[in-house]
Amino acid sequence: MASLKKLQWYFYVFLFIYTFTGVSALVLGNVWLRQSADGAPRDAVISRPIEQAGTYIGAFVGATGILGLLGGMAPVRRKRFLIAFAWLVVFALIAELSLGGVIWFKTLRMRSLFRTQWITWSTELKVAFQDMTSLTGYGQCCGYSLGDQSSVVLSGACASPVPTKFPGCEEKIAAFADSYLRKLYTSLFGFTVVNVVCFVSTVILIQARNDEERYIRIGRKEGRTYTNAI
Repeated sequence: MASLKKLQWYFYVFLFIYTFTGVSALVLGNVWLRQSADGAPRDAVISRPIEQAGTYIGAFVGATGILGLLGGMAPVRRKRFLIAFAWLVVFALIAELSLGGVIWFKTLRMRSLFRTQWITWSTELKVAFQDMTSLTGYGQCCGYSLGDQSSVVLSGACASPVPTKFPGCEEKIAAFADSYLRKLYTSLFGFTVVNVVCFVSTVILIQARNDEERYIRIGRKEGRTYTNAI
């Protein structure tokens, strides 16, 4: 019983971290969805379907965390809860790996995507990139590529009819997107590590409760009673 109690506490720790990753993704996804189409540079990097997928995965992880807690509180009596939780953790892991893979793959074809998407971006989004100075190594830029005056939004420092002294924004956009997307898929792949650890701790707890259940059955055959068996 003492060993099972100890494993329960380890399980609670990993379950908390697992659930925290889901809640964090859920909250961040909701914030991004509410702020979508506000002209922020992030809108060019992360599509709404990706934001929605991250939000759904976060909600799924948070919900499965509740199931894991119910099973962990009474592992001997709620084995089915723990088994179901273990399978759901695997599903969450696959979903996070898939989303992380989609984001990573997007980094491989950023330039071709942004070249065509620049035309469809809102004026506010284009101006946000042209005037962005917070990215280290990149200052004012005008239009998407150098010499393409048709892509320039005449605003601020780019208001001159021929703003040739500033480069195009192609390199800045690529650097911003690469940095942003790398943080996203690295975080998602990090979440999968948490999932693996949580899954292993669940399997260990299930095995420990199986042993405990066997001891209880043997004890009952010998006439012992277990009124507080977890």
